[in-house]
Amino acid sequence: MKLTREEIAFIDTYLKNSEIEYVDVRMEMVDHVASELEIKMSEDGSSFYEAFKSYMVRHKKELQKSNSKFKWTTDKRVFKILGVQLYKVSSLVVFSSFFMLLKLLPVSLHMTKAFRLMPLIIVFGLLIIYFVIYQRKKQRFSGLERIGTYLVIFSQLLQLFFNPSYQKKFFVDYMNLNMAFVAIMLVLAFAYVRTILKLKNEYEAYTNVHLV
Repeated sequence: MKLTREEIAFIDTYLKNSEIEYVDVRMEMVDHVASELEIKMSEDGSSFYEAFKSYMVRHKKELQKSNSKFKWTTDKRVFKILGVQLYKVSSLVVFSSFFMLLKLLPVSLHMTKAFRLMPLIIVFGLLIIYFVIYQRKKQRFSGLERIGTYLVIFSQLLQLFFNPSYQKKFFVDYMNLNMAFVAIMLVLAFAYVRTILKLKNEYEAYTNVHLV
């Protein structure tokens, strides 16, 4: 027995009111709960509200405790989407184009300051994009935020290569590698933005089919 839109929306609202704030985690939970309720309703002929009440009495605490499991599921989905975006030809084009652009710039020690700040600028730009697309609508995605945290850590690791104590030597002796790091960070940023937009479209499609 398939649940109606109203019933699925009821589950979503209930979980939202139960402080399951992340949209993607809630979607996973809604699908899980809906499947369990459909089985129960088919087996004993109970109504949706009877099955829902019975299920939540027994499994609400379990659902809340398994929040991390659902978060890991969303992380894997985002990693998979991000990986697909990185393997697209457009990512190679972005890397090659930006790397060549850096090669064409005149060599200057002042460029090291720009390189040192660029990963942070890119990450800051991603946070703004995420905020504009999601946070202003009071929507949060666990997968995107957690993967975004990994990008922040990666950008901080890149900062080690621009440490002022050996910045000049690194810039002079390994300029191509230096530029490649910055280009890679830009490619990751583009892939992350495409991942944000893809998940936005998926959520809107899910909402239109199941919740509206």
